[in-house]
Amino acid sequence: MRIHNEVIAAAQPPPPAPAENVARAGSSTLAGSIASSGGDEVEISSFSGNVATSVGALAEQQAARVGHLAALYARGDYQVDSMQISRALVSGAIAASPVGEDS
Repeated sequence: MRIHNEVIAAAQPPPPAPAENVARAGSSTLAGSIASSGGDEVEISSFSGNVATSVGALAEQQAARVGHLAALYARGDYQVDSMQISRALVSGAIAASPVGEDS
């Protein structure tokens, strides 16, 4: 079996946008504002910067976890508890089915 690292590559956060007239996330200002010559305006609160930072951190954690599991599998040390997996699959299927509806 071969493990593809496409999942890890897909989990990487996108590269940052050019820094022209853009308030950086985590800056001391409450909101960044950009106005073009056409009168359009964009405001990005520091909250959105915090969300972006959190999403990036989560992606890094997930990529590290996948890398760790891939290393365990490659060494032959990854052990699967089939009973735990079957219970999780059945529980998930039961939770996803609509209540009162017969199949």
